Amino acid sequence: MKKLLWALFILALVLAPMSGAALAQPVAAGEITHIVQPGQTLFSIARMYSVDVWTLARANNIVNPNRIYAGQRLVIPAKSTTPPAANVYVVKAGDTLYSIARLYKTTAWAIAQANGIYDLNHIYVGQRLVIPGVAPAPTPIPAPAGQWRGAYYANVDLSGEPLFVRNDTAVNFRWGMRSPDTRLNTDRFSVRWTRTINFQGGLYRFTMVVDDGVRIRVDDKLVLDQWRVQAETTYTVEVTLTPGNHLIAIEYFDEAESATAVFSFARLGSAPGTPAPSATPPATAPTDAWRGEYFGNTDLSGKPLLTRADSHIGFEWKLGSPAPGIPQDFFSARWVRQIAFEKANYAFCAMADDGVRLYVDGARLIDEWHPSNSLSYCVTAQLTKGLHEVQVEYFEDGGEALIYVWWEKR
Repeated sequence: MKKLLWALFILALVLAPMSGAALAQPVAAGEITHIVQPGQTLFSIARMYSVDVWTLARANNIVNPNRIYAGQRLVIPAKSTTPPAANVYVVKAGDTLYSIARLYKTTAWAIAQANGIYDLNHIYVGQRLVIPGVAPAPTPIPAPAGQWRGAYYANVDLSGEPLFVRNDTAVNFRWGMRSPDTRLNTDRFSVRWTRTINFQGGLYRFTMVVDDGVRIRVDDKLVLDQWRVQAETTYTVEVTLTPGNHLIAIEYFDEAESATAVFSFARLGSAPGTPAPSATPPATAPTDAWRGEYFGNTDLSGKPLLTRADSHIGFEWKLGSPAPGIPQDFFSARWVRQIAFEKANYAFCAMADDGVRLYVDGARLIDEWHPSNSLSYCVTAQLTKGLHEVQVEYFEDGGEALIYVWWEKR
């Protein structure tokens, strides 16, 4: 009997550590394994362990970060203090982000993150792509039309030569405690974004959500100066612009902890003192952007409170508002854009908190118009070669707000 009790005691000692390791188990120095629970997403797991979601996806060979399942075992990578090297690839005819990723034995998501790409299906011949983890990358050429040229510095005052320069589709970053790039520290860095934009002319409102400091210049004229350490704050400034091209420069620094830099603008109307025409057409989005309409209700009814050009549909407003004047809860939005597709089958996907609908040429592909918690949906459609109208509708029902839309060729 004593021998049996002793054996049971030894067995209990062996099994005891295993009982508390259902979610996270050590697998190597600095790494653990997480077992996905019902309702979890890769984004929520990344936040749980304070790691970058794209790093987590690469560590587990995940191509689509919205495709994980309950019971899946994920390796949580250790934080590396040595940034990987990089190379530059010039896009050729017939290339896709996926074929380039296969060539360099990496993922499309890794390349997209390194180059500030939000639409994985939109690259062009001659584009210079930074390929992380291959060899040091030279400074890229000035940003193509419709993109920002971002110069990133390893200091808080934009001094000296930038550590690297890349093309960013939009200044729409909520890095949190993460680094903008594997080559940069998580704190005490600065960025200068520049872009030439063709404006219709009139009175415009520039909006900047920032943590920490920011300065905005229009044609070298300082229009916003909040160069100081601060918690996340939203600033707006109204600027009168003549029709034509104007150079916009945004300077930003992060001192410590959370990092946020989100810029947008909207046309308010004709310049003060200018006689209004008999009928003012609504502002139209550039051909490479979405025309976004934002409503102060959950059913897209009435006139929009704000109409603006959004370069992509990829927002995590959390408990905040999409823009000044839009409520934090119980709002809706509609985005419309003409997009050139090849003849192929495409998977159209959306991730939303709360409701989302997606249309292609008027046909409703995704219809999930209900409260949800960051759920993902994908539907396949066959498209002919040419322009197709894509429309996305979204509503927020309270709590956190999130919407991502993307597509991939099958």
